[in-house]
Amino acid sequence: MDFLLIKGTQEIEVNNETRELKIGGIVHPTDIGDDGRVSYDRIAEARISYGGSGAVADVQKPGWGQRLLNRFTPF
Repeated sequence: MDFLLIKGTQEIEVNNETRELKIGGIVHPTDIGDDGRVSYDRIAEARISYGGSGAVADVQKPGWGQRLLNRFTPF
């Protein structure tokens, strides 16, 4: 049975922040619609990530002290 690997990225700018959505996985050719779309529930081994950069993303990252503490005390 033949399957297709899919991978896609979408970037959008919201309030001077760049947001990025990445998706990848495996689909069966019969699950691809006439318009080239695939329903999310038809993607096997889906890998989805959402992130961004800008002022809000910087605030949400732990500070250098917290990152250092996490490195030496993982629990």
